[in-house]
Amino acid sequence: MPPNQAAPLAREEDRHGGQREGLRDGPREARAQRDGALLEVWDLVCHFKLRRKWWKGGPAPVVRAVDGVSLSVGRQETYALVGESGCGKSTLGRLILRLERPTSGAVRFEGRDWLALRGDHLRQARREVQAIFQDPLGALDPRRTVGKSVEEALDAHNLAKGQAARRRVAELLESVGLRPALAARYPHELSGGQRQRVTVARAIAGGPKFIVADEAVSALDVSVQAQVINLLADLQESLGVSYLFISHGLATVRHMADRVGVMYLGRLVEEAPAEELFSAPAHPYTKALLSAAPAPDPTTASKGVELRGEVPSAASLPSGCRFRTRCPKAKEICREAEPVLLAVAKGRSVACHFPES
Repeated sequence: MPPNQAAPLAREEDRHGGQREGLRDGPREARAQRDGALLEVWDLVCHFKLRRKWWKGGPAPVVRAVDGVSLSVGRQETYALVGESGCGKSTLGRLILRLERPTSGAVRFEGRDWLALRGDHLRQARREVQAIFQDPLGALDPRRTVGKSVEEALDAHNLAKGQAARRRVAELLESVGLRPALAARYPHELSGGQRQRVTVARAIAGGPKFIVADEAVSALDVSVQAQVINLLADLQESLGVSYLFISHGLATVRHMADRVGVMYLGRLVEEAPAEELFSAPAHPYTKALLSAAPAPDPTTASKGVELRGEVPSAASLPSGCRFRTRCPKAKEICREAEPVLLAVAKGRSVACHFPES
């Protein structure tokens, strides 16, 4: 088996029904073994200036989509980003992928200045940083067969052509649990789970070291989510790839992630190992997110923090702490000073004036 090929999964999704696959317990201890940081993000900022025609009177406001985020992702590690819609998770992922241009900040990948790469150097480096998007139907060209879509990734990096490329496409489809015969089909002829597997095959075609998975399973039904999550875990073990896993599905994050970063209005408000964050959240916003997740047995669910009001606009942020307008613990200092993300324990940081002990 080629070194960059994962072992085929035992079951392939059947669009007309079939066996359901549950989540498997991943070897988190093995995944957590890392040799330094693969990706480092330092004080990354992305502001969007609104057009004046949409704003009458005074200067045009600025949307602070990402506003000073710093994080690192280790080798063969899964770092999850969670938060409500509009908090900046996907924008941060697009900045790392260089699909958006940052206002300021730095990104280093394997010690290289990722944002300074240009031309052929950037093209070669893109093999190592790939993406899996939320909507596989939108990510695949409807005029191309899925085999041609996967082959395009090989052709773009001059990895294989002709018959060799077709053989490699068959290997890639098998590695994500699909029959090679499906290469002749078009995206609309596949189920949602099968299409997402195709996008995974395309993402790993160049042998990446880092993948941004932006809501990669949120559009799939629960049984298919389990299949794709298990596939991603298998590929991580066989290829040694790292993930930035962007999601609002907390159950999925708890199963997948080694570490979790919680975002609110463009900033990280808490960062911790996954099990510690889920068992004892330190930030009121994190506690509220966990409380909002549905419990399997509602009669046994404990009463948590209930969020009040709406999320403020990223173009008109409140003074001091950005969460204070919805926080049950807010005091006068929260209005006056914005809390800084500070370490409260080994591997754990919180941006709150009154964190949970």
